[in-house]
Amino acid sequence: MDVRQIRDFVAVVRCTSFAAASRNLHMSQPGLGYQIKQLENELQVRLLQRHARGVSLTLAGETFMEHAELILAAIDSAKHAMAVLTGDDRQEIRIGLAPSLQILAPVLLTCAHPEGKRIRLREAYAPELHQGLIDGSLDVVICLSVARAPLRTIPIYSESLYAIGPKAAFSTLRKKITVRELSALPLVLGCRARTPRRLLEEAAAAGGIKLAVDEEVESQALLRSLVLHNDCYTVAPYGTFAAEIESRLLSAARIVAPEVRQSVNAVCAGDLPASLNKFIAMLVEVILAQAPLPLDAANPASIAAE
Repeated sequence: MDVRQIRDFVAVVRCTSFAAASRNLHMSQPGLGYQIKQLENELQVRLLQRHARGVSLTLAGETFMEHAELILAAIDSAKHAMAVLTGDDRQEIRIGLAPSLQILAPVLLTCAHPEGKRIRLREAYAPELHQGLIDGSLDVVICLSVARAPLRTIPIYSESLYAIGPKAAFSTLRKKITVRELSALPLVLGCRARTPRRLLEEAAAAGGIKLAVDEEVESQALLRSLVLHNDCYTVAPYGTFAAEIESRLLSAARIVAPEVRQSVNAVCAGDLPASLNKFIAMLVEVILAQAPLPLDAANPASIAAE
């Protein structure tokens, strides 16, 4: 067994499919499958259960996943320790950003680091971003998901999800839509691993409601194009389509009964140098103070203090 096999295994588990993991790892799906098969042969256990929707962990896989994350965390910790010994002369802070949070990019890029280090952004979905934290290619991630240990999650704010559709779909007099009403609309959504879809489907399932998902797309750009030009509907935070809504190319209605909210989080390694921990705390403050957050955004820290 080698580190690459362990990284590949963790990537497949976090992406919940070989196809998504192969794209994130920039390797062929057969090659990825071969690496996992070699790992299973060496361990003499079956780690993953393949099915139509992707993969899930077997009992042995759950146990190995705990060890795999600890191994990768230990490697990352060793890298940080060596960086401290060598003075860590990197001149940049590497921030990962989920595609649906592009509205935060200008604020992140202008956030001043006390040591004058340059800010570099990398856009990717959560599984790839979390992997970047583990392998040391990213310093902090701003995303919608909660990370598993040994990574650390810092909630920044939560926001409502909206139904987004054609410009005449939601009148100025009607700014809310129930999950049951939403089920009658033809929806274009991201894959099930994407946070807005997962939260919506959980809310629908709790009410015994079946959604009409006409199209499932991976690309955020393609999803935007379909909603803009094909009279389709999607579910997203207001900010994702704010420009189109405010220029009246699209309209939006907040989802209620039940309300569906997503959390925006900062995720980082658990054993960062004090200087980087201080910068991340400042980064959270800057986002809350300067980013164009929606009016209904709620800060977990302020809620807890009430």
